[in-house]
Amino acid sequence: MTFSLISRKLCAIVISAGMAGGALAASNSDEVRAALVGNTFKGSMGSEVYSSYFADDGTYDDAFGGGKYRITDEGVCYPDTDYGCYTAEIDGNTLEWFQNGESVGTGVIEQGDTLR
Repeated sequence: MTFSLISRKLCAIVISAGMAGGALAASNSDEVRAALVGNTFKGSMGSEVYSSYFADDGTYDDAFGGGKYRITDEGVCYPDTDYGCYTAEIDGNTLEWFQNGESVGTGVIEQGDTLR
């Protein structure tokens, strides 16, 4: 086998593996609820690093004081704010936030309220 033939076969294998794995699909509201409620998200959103605890009563707590959230088919929504809704892709304890189809943040989900 020549080097170029080996290179082409290796490239085909890498492309096939990448296509088989593909991007994760947005997690549905039940998956997001199970992952976030009662737990803390720690990560970044744009250039900001932050942590938020998502309480069972529909409130979140963070360094800015917190507020209310709702988990709907549109994602995690923050009513009465300019934040809007964010969809999430969850893989184990990692989470990536999306808004309008664009990735806007990543981080990890920690068990319980780790802010205290």
